[in-house]
Amino acid sequence: MSQAPHTRRLAWQGLVREVQNGLLTPMLLALLVAVSAVTAVGFFVDRVDGAMRAQAAQFLAADARVEAPDPLEAALETAQELDLTTSQQVIFPTVVLAGEQTLLVGVKAVDDAYPLRGELRIREDGAPRTVTHGPPPGEAWVAPRARLSLGLELGDTLQVGQSELPVTAILEREPDVGNVFSQAAPRLMIHRDDLAATQLVTDTSRVEHVLLLASDADDRSTRLDRLAEQLPAEYELERPENSQPAFETAFDRAARFLGLASVVAVLLAGAALVIAARHYNRIQQDTAALMRALGASSRQIGAIYRWRLLMLALAAAIPGIAIGAVTQLLLADLMTAVLEVDLPPPSLVPVVLGLAVALIALFGFALPSLIQLKHTPPLRVLNQRATAPSPAASLLFGAGVAAIALLVWFQARDAALALYVLGGLAASLGTFLVVAWLLVSALRRWPARGVARFGLARMARARWVSATQIAALALGVTAVLLLSVVRADLIDAWEGQIPTDAPNVFAINIQPDEVDEMRAFLDRQGIEGAGFYPMIRGRLEARNGNEMNPGNYEGRAHRLATREFNLSTAEDLAADNQVLAGSFPAEGFSVEEGIAETLGWSLGDRLTFRVDGRAISGEITSIRSVDWDSMRPNFFVTASPALMENVAAQYITSFYLPEGSEDRQVELLRAFPTVTLFDVSRILDEVRTLIARASQAVEYVFAFTLAAGLVVLLAAFGASERQRIHDAAVLRVMGASRRMVLSALWIEFLALGLLVGILAAFAAMGVGSLLSAQVFDLPWRLNPWLLAWGIGAGLLLAGLITPLLGRRMTRVAPARALRG
Repeated sequence: MSQAPHTRRLAWQGLVREVQNGLLTPMLLALLVAVSAVTAVGFFVDRVDGAMRAQAAQFLAADARVEAPDPLEAALETAQELDLTTSQQVIFPTVVLAGEQTLLVGVKAVDDAYPLRGELRIREDGAPRTVTHGPPPGEAWVAPRARLSLGLELGDTLQVGQSELPVTAILEREPDVGNVFSQAAPRLMIHRDDLAATQLVTDTSRVEHVLLLASDADDRSTRLDRLAEQLPAEYELERPENSQPAFETAFDRAARFLGLASVVAVLLAGAALVIAARHYNRIQQDTAALMRALGASSRQIGAIYRWRLLMLALAAAIPGIAIGAVTQLLLADLMTAVLEVDLPPPSLVPVVLGLAVALIALFGFALPSLIQLKHTPPLRVLNQRATAPSPAASLLFGAGVAAIALLVWFQARDAALALYVLGGLAASLGTFLVVAWLLVSALRRWPARGVARFGLARMARARWVSATQIAALALGVTAVLLLSVVRADLIDAWEGQIPTDAPNVFAINIQPDEVDEMRAFLDRQGIEGAGFYPMIRGRLEARNGNEMNPGNYEGRAHRLATREFNLSTAEDLAADNQVLAGSFPAEGFSVEEGIAETLGWSLGDRLTFRVDGRAISGEITSIRSVDWDSMRPNFFVTASPALMENVAAQYITSFYLPEGSEDRQVELLRAFPTVTLFDVSRILDEVRTLIARASQAVEYVFAFTLAAGLVVLLAAFGASERQRIHDAAVLRVMGASRRMVLSALWIEFLALGLLVGILAAFAAMGVGSLLSAQVFDLPWRLNPWLLAWGIGAGLLLAGLITPLLGRRMTRVAPARALRG
């Protein structure tokens, strides 16, 4: 214990001395850049993730919502105890009167707090404007379709139940557009205080009570989770990311890509540190031998180097975190100006990550070699050959990979993503080492002449060191290429996720005898429909002969088990469906994979539905996936036509109408008064807005990570600068010209870059295809262009570092370089 202050003082003195004479400069620079890059990406990803969630929250006008047929007084009380901001709504359909005209509308009665997130767009006398509140008491806002159908003008009176309200604004957009079928009737928005006067809501009325929830606290998710735990089993806390299938897909993919970007930053840090750490530990063998010769014990040497590593980590982490914070501020300002979206402030998690990178990676890469350094024999002072090649090399890489794995697991935020990245890159790293060692070994037997011989001799002389450097650099380039291939696949998928002409209007309640007439009407209007599909209402009664008990289910499963299903029949599989198990068509039911998982259904289960007073039973003959993004009529459960023979059905279709076609909807409704239209344009607009911002965020994160990775790898290349300057001095003393030294350096680095690029390209091709298919649910494909990109990346690195390093190698006088 008494030697501890002395040990720390020796560690600090050695650290200062080695920084001053440049011995620790490569390692300090690599660590500083690595921490800066990881922290900046972490801050930026954290803020982009927050912005994505804020954008998603506008879809619900809140951070979460609860729906119920009865007032949510208990949930409201619990939310207030948790210091959550709340807003209450009452939603129901009713018929309103304007003069002699009547119309079925969807009433939404809101309070003063609505909306908790997002804005409304209304039109009064002039141009549309955005507001952050609903209508005040005593006024009504109506959707454009309601205005057209009723022939309303601003100021006209609308009779709602037993009250009369003036129409003061046209409601062009509301943030919580709801699910696909929430817009069946055009919206009428009033204040909640006016609800009692209408006398439309009584104890027996079928209405929907909605509780909106929001919080700006850092532990918002925890508070919402606590509220969800206290809700009755039949209620579910709905959050933005799971409110729509298309929305959920976009949100999930964006979140995973941001996690992948953070992972890549960590991997780049590891690639830089493994090179810098090996170089430092190789140099320190002489210092450790001298300390042993002067009487220092192995325990003292080990303690000195452990303290030195800790001090080095802090010396790099503190300014690195500050640089990362400033960098992300500049990038966030640029993104805010381009995307016209304010990024929320970041959390402190990236600060913890920066410290973790400095401490875990540094100790992980350097400590195994330090364990060997304390056993360095004193004889090494007199005879450099007395020290055998490092037997701790495999332990060094094992510890480094373990450190990276720990950081990747923390940053990925997704178990599958972490496992696939770690597994794929671990296999790639092993392959890199083997291939690099074999190729470098082959250089010894390659009959190179002249400058090429000098350029490749250094690689061949230290096979394990060269193989380690190649593998680490290939790992870093692989990480960058991996991010690029996933980004390209992701952007392509998003661009085609919801086409501009995707159906945005659903029509239901089409009678069988109206199908041909309505098809002809759409043809005359030049409207291409998605086809007409039968829709049959049925309630699930039993599974495998066991009567359904809703009490056995919670949340979404409970709602599905208690509601009526929209069933359909089909002889042919829809183009946007895919059979995952079983066969289609078959005499039974085909069910969508998501609902099968939620309700615990399996292939071969026997389901019984009550349809028109009849019990209809059949086995599940197929499980299928559904592309909900197509916006075509799709169903959770589809029956074979034979099962639903002689069952009355109505039909459903969907089609695309361009913006400003409300009058065509009114014309269709007048021609088919029993048909109900669902305008989902606003839902599609919200999803497209999210996808557009997610795509741009992905581009910014990719560009920034790429730039950070380039800086990190350049720092890693500089780790061997001191040794190269010494080697160049030896060549110049032996008569080599400055041009010959530079030519040899170019040959070495071009060969190194070419090999690194080829190895990284094949690794990124395989791991990227695996991630795209298994994690991001994108089509499996190999990108042959990656080979060109990989070679280009490797040669670019060589082209950037060679002139810089060459200038420093030839600028130092040989006599000075040889003196060290």
